[in-house]
Amino acid sequence: MAPISIFCYGTLMSPNVLARVLFNKRNLPSDTILTLRPATLSNYRRSSLIDESYPAVVCYSGASVNGILVSGLSPAQIQTLDAFEGDEYNRQTVLVTDNEGQVQDAWCYIWADQMDRLTGVDWDFGEFMQNHFKTWIEKEMNAM
Repeated sequence: MAPISIFCYGTLMSPNVLARVLFNKRNLPSDTILTLRPATLSNYRRSSLIDESYPAVVCYSGASVNGILVSGLSPAQIQTLDAFEGDEYNRQTVLVTDNEGQVQDAWCYIWADQMDRLTGVDWDFGEFMQNHFKTWIEKEMNAM
């Protein structure tokens, strides 16, 4: 079976968040086969959510979302990500363009919950890292 790729556009762009979710560790293991590289999802828009520190993406013609393409995932890791993302999202196949201009299929978690939860304001990864990451990771690591 070919390795599975997923396009991450929110909290999972942080290698530390990805490590916590997939490996229950603070950092990605040194022997991981996962690769992370910049990529873009076209014809979607990322939005902040009301009273949440994580975003959503929805179809939006002409827009694009920058994120990270994570490749080399196992089916078990996809199941772990499905559980992490929950019922608010549907995992769908999308086309993404990597930083070398190559277009490829990848999974992506597309918003499936109430549209009135979207703020319409682009979610900011830097703002998450600066203002929410430390609290998020401490809470998650204490749950280990």
